[in-house]
Amino acid sequence: MRIIFILILMFMSINVSANSSQLIALGQQNKSLMLETVAAKQKHKFPALYVYDSQQQVFLSKPDAEAYLLTLNSQPLWPKLTAQWTKNTSQFTASNQLLAKALPMLKLDRAYLILYDNLPASMLKQLEPMDPELSQKDNLLKTVLGQLDSARSYTTY
Repeated sequence: MRIIFILILMFMSINVSANSSQLIALGQQNKSLMLETVAAKQKHKFPALYVYDSQQQVFLSKPDAEAYLLTLNSQPLWPKLTAQWTKNTSQFTASNQLLAKALPMLKLDRAYLILYDNLPASMLKQLEPMDPELSQKDNLLKTVLGQLDSARSYTTY
């Protein structure tokens, strides 16, 4: 009986932990609003990764974002993915207040906010012949971002 109780408690704690770190889908409109708020004059390409430091209230530069992201996983595909998909944020201006005003749904309760401007599933399938690792990269990134305790992660789709 004790073992069953302990197993139930362990399962509940694992379940709570997994649910608290899930990726949150912003949707295309909210993603556009966010990017328009922080970098109105910059053209945005996707897939893209943007890392915002909610304590310093700045988007990390491409090299700093890559350095942070590289600490999150050790799979061989991870360095290639972070180098390709982390984008330049030199023209971004932001603050917690600005982001909260533009998108009240954003939670700035962790050290980092990560926006993964991902591709819709239909587009992933269409582009797969050009990059056979595309779906694998997308799945890996979603898995890693969905398990973070240090960051609140958002996707487009």
